[in-house]
Amino acid sequence: MQIFSKKRAQKVLDNGASDVTESDIDVALSNRQRIINKVLQNASLAPYIGQVKTLFSLLQDYVKGDYREIPWWSLGSVVTALLYILLPLDAVPDIIPIAGFLDDAVVLKLCLDLVSKDLENYKLNKVASTHDESDATS
Repeated sequence: MQIFSKKRAQKVLDNGASDVTESDIDVALSNRQRIINKVLQNASLAPYIGQVKTLFSLLQDYVKGDYREIPWWSLGSVVTALLYILLPLDAVPDIIPIAGFLDDAVVLKLCLDLVSKDLENYKLNKVASTHDESDATS
């Protein structure tokens, strides 16, 4: 029996993404280290640490206005997934050994799958802008 399904994770992301505000982005960014620490301390989340850092970089660049080519729903999904990790009393409370973090991992993985093209575009843009900056200083 699956404790937390992909269908339920989709509902979490859909509901969260439709309700996300600019202040939610700020909340996620202000809790960056807490979320990263939680990811690093959990075996089901730790494999995603690189992607989580990329998500935070995307949010930071969005807030600074350096990158705005992302649909609001995708941005909302990212914020929802990151804040979901932070919540200790989500669908399956984190105090429950093993199962408590599985729902966090399912929501995060689904988010990464759903925004994969947007993330890839962001990474390509980041590489291109870094390359442009190095050309300008040469």
